[in-house]
Amino acid sequence: MKSLRKTSAVLDCFTREDRRLTLAEIAARTGLPKTSVHRQLAALREIGFLVQDGRRDAYRLGFRLLALGGVVLADIDLMRHARVPAATLANQSGEAVHICVFDGRNVVSIERREMEGASNEIVRIEREPPHCTSTGKAILSVLGEAEADRLLADLLEDGALPRFGPNTITDRALLRRDLALCRARGYAVDDEERNPDVRCVGAPIRRHGQVVGAISVTGPAPRFPDARLPVLAEMVMATAAKIGLNLER
Repeated sequence: MKSLRKTSAVLDCFTREDRRLTLAEIAARTGLPKTSVHRQLAALREIGFLVQDGRRDAYRLGFRLLALGGVVLADIDLMRHARVPAATLANQSGEAVHICVFDGRNVVSIERREMEGASNEIVRIEREPPHCTSTGKAILSVLGEAEADRLLADLLEDGALPRFGPNTITDRALLRRDLALCRARGYAVDDEERNPDVRCVGAPIRRHGQVVGAISVTGPAPRFPDARLPVLAEMVMATAAKIGLNLER
């Protein structure tokens, strides 16, 4: 179990922003000795979870993880029941749609983009920080405060939440106020909190009263003026409710 935790810590170092990391960078992020990290990297490379870039002496995630992720995605009830409502929401709003899966600990965002003139779609999967995304905040808003704090505890850096966008809420007290507002109105807004010049509107998806994920629409901030947010919110909340009903059938 101890070895598995180390393996998990190494893999968790990789993000969309940091797709290639050196041994020294991974050791610094995990706090593990370089010798231990070297053994983990060698083992992960051998089974195809990591690939080494010889030019930079850096490592990146391997395609075997992508294949396993596809198996997981195909077996998620939420994704099966959300496919048609999400496509409808994308057509109605004209914006990208994100479906977020919540397993009680991790918030995983799955972006869907319908390709013009074809029946195919682009799907992108990413673990998201819950405090600065509309889907993450939608989920946090319907959890108890203690459970929400537990999810946020691992993110704290010197007592504050990490900043990603110009408007990221890094103070937990301020975040609690924002979550209370999300809870009262039924939806959350990401106002350039994850990325600059991007706004999102998200709502939680429930199954038998328990939150299992969230759905959102995302687009450039100029296309998401304050006056449009309630309109988009109604679409998103209606879609979330429909998916929840589908899951209960």
